[in-house]
Order: sequence, then structure tokens, then C-alpha cells
Amino acid sequence: MKNINLKFAIVIIIVFLCTPLSASDPVEHTVFTRLFSDGPSQVAYTTQFQHAVPLETMMQILEQIQGQVGTFVAVEGSQNPYTLYFSEGTVTAYISLDTQGRMAGLQFTEIIPSKITLKDAVSRIVEMEGPSSILIQKNGKSLISHLIHTPLAVGSTFKLAVLAALDDAIQKGELSWNHVVTVQQQWKSLPTGILQDWPEGTHITLETLATLMISLSDNTATDALIKIVGKPSIEKYLSHSLPMLTTGEAFRLKNPTNEKMLTAYRKASQEKRIQILDQLTTLPLPDASLFTSDPVALDVEWFMTTAEIGDLLKRLAPLNLMTINPGVATDPHWQRVVYKGGSEPGVLQLSTLLIDSEGNQYIVSITVNNEEGPIDETTFVSAYQTILHQLKTL
Repeated sequence: MKNINLKFAIVIIIVFLCTPLSASDPVEHTVFTRLFSDGPSQVAYTTQFQHAVPLETMMQILEQIQGQVGTFVAVEGSQNPYTLYFSEGTVTAYISLDTQGRMAGLQFTEIIPSKITLKDAVSRIVEMEGPSSILIQKNGKSLISHLIHTPLAVGSTFKLAVLAALDDAIQKGELSWNHVVTVQQQWKSLPTGILQDWPEGTHITLETLATLMISLSDNTATDALIKIVGKPSIEKYLSHSLPMLTTGEAFRLKNPTNEKMLTAYRKASQEKRIQILDQLTTLPLPDASLFTSDPVALDVEWFMTTAEIGDLLKRLAPLNLMTINPGVATDPHWQRVVYKGGSEPGVLQLSTLLIDSEGNQYIVSITVNNEEGPIDETTFVSAYQTILHQLKTL
């Protein structure tokens, strides 16, 4: 259960920052031009960058970008972010060079084909393999609505429900943001996240747990909050996922070693399912590599509608921790960005609430499922970014 945090090869290259050159140094323009016009082999890289992004990978990324926006034309800007102009669109890019002018970091955050309209972008998602649900609103009024009341698997986006239940308890005075707990071994789950590596007994506040859960989609922080808040309080926001699962329970149920338990779980009543989940706590977590290629048991998931997700985004938008990770909405046009996403093979979900300088509020929530194979993330994210870009003109 991983968060969509711009970790697509087409969208972002993990950066290794060294001491950068002056932001106004025109060498950045030269590097971008050489990268796209002459090819990545004509650019100098730091050793760290070469290890992280081999030349073959770089070539694939550049080919994917140009496949969407055409031939490179020019670069504009004197500091990050730079705007790269192509024959059929634009790309927003961040670059870091060391003192010798070698590339130390590179990030592409927006890839916007110029010829694709809002309807075209929506159509690209609807035409993808598997069912989809699309909600696009402006100031509470529907702009585009496609199966918004159909529950689909949403991956880590379900963590909005956990946060809502936590906020309920805080509003009632039952818990507080600064309440301190200690990390427990029973909470630990598979990545994404960092808390699974923290020592047992480490002190941490509920606010930090919530921040890790939303900004890094930390699965261990999520399971800790589920335990602290209690499943019944969360399940009122997850009516299509009863009994709700912790991330650790989902990973264990999906483990092929536990196939008999999964079969029994699928056939069981809700009461029996709860008993099976209790038995899972004694079983080890599987290897995370089991969940990186083909879809695995997509009925063992969290199901929500985009209408429900949109309501939760509006409810949770005032919380500043919701703005730490903006997802794919990096355009400075937006004054406030609230984001949560989720994915696993066969599941892809992105949800964003945006507020512009005039106070207009937009919501975009899109889910795609595919039981037959991995989802085309490049097409999905490109279409999603195009939708966000087109909203600026409405």
C-alpha cells in the first residue's frame, strides 16, 4: 500500500543534491538543451547520480517525455523551476548541478501536452483498462462526474478515513495532537514509510504519526493510529470495507503462504472475518517484493467512492499536515494544495483539493482499478496533470 508521491520514472528522478552553482548561471540552460537535443550521454553526471539513474534509465525517461510533448524547443527561467518548451507541450523541471557543472539532481514535476483538453484528459483515463471513477468540482459544483458513487479499491487514500476519525476524537477531547505514545512492535508494517525502522519504545506524538501517515503514507504510523483510535470509529468512513484492515493485515492476507486463510476469509461472514484477522497478528510479514509487479488479491483492499474522498478532502483541508506533500500539483498558481494518493499493482488513486488566489476551490479525485495487470502510470499521471493545468483556465 504505497502512496503516490511522484515516484514515477516519467515524473521524477530521485535527486542527490550537491553544492549547486549560482541559480542564475546559464549553464542550466545548456545542460537541458544538451540533454534533450544531443542525448543524455552528452551530459556530465555526479557519481551518485549515475548510480541512482543509469544512462539507460535516463534515456527511457526522456523518450517517454518526448513521446508525450514532442521535440525539444527551448528552456526558460533563471532558477528552479525551469519551463521546458516542446513542440507539443511544456514540462516543469528542477535541476541541481555541482560546482563542476555535473548533474546532481533532476526532477520533472509537470508534463503538460498542449493539444489535450480537459475532456481529452478525462477520456484517456476512462479508456484505460479496468473501471474508473472521476470527480472534478469547482466550488462544490460538479464539472465532470463519472461513476462517483461506485466504490473502487483506493490503496493508501483510505488513510484519509483514519485521519478523519483521529480528528473526531481530538475534537471531542478524547485525544490530543500532542499526546505522546511509544512505538510498539505490533504496529510495524511494510513500507512505504520510515517508522517501521524506528526502535520499539521511541516516543512520538499523535500529530507526528498523522503527519507521517499523510505526507509519507507511512504504513506503520497508519496501523498505530488505527490501534489508538479504534476500528469502529474509522469504519463509519469506510462503509464499503467491513471489517476494515490494517495495512499489516492486508499484507499478511495477500501473502501467498497464507492462501488458505485468504480463501476462508473470502467465504466468511463479517464476524468470522474478524476472527481470522485476529489470527493474522501472530504471522510474520511477507517480503515487500511480492507487491511490486502484478495485482495481488484486489478484493483485500479499502474501497471508497470518489464522492466520499472528495467530502473527506474538504473536511480535512484546514489541517496543515495535509499540505506537506502536494502530490503532482506543484504549480505556484495554487495557494493551497491538499493531497492524498495511493497505489499498488492494479490500483491507482490520486485526490487533490486546490485553492487559487481568488479563493476558488477545486477538487479532483480519480481512481482506476485493473485486476488483470499493472496500470499505465505514465498515461494516468500525464492526464491527471493536464486536468489540474486546465482547471486554471476555468
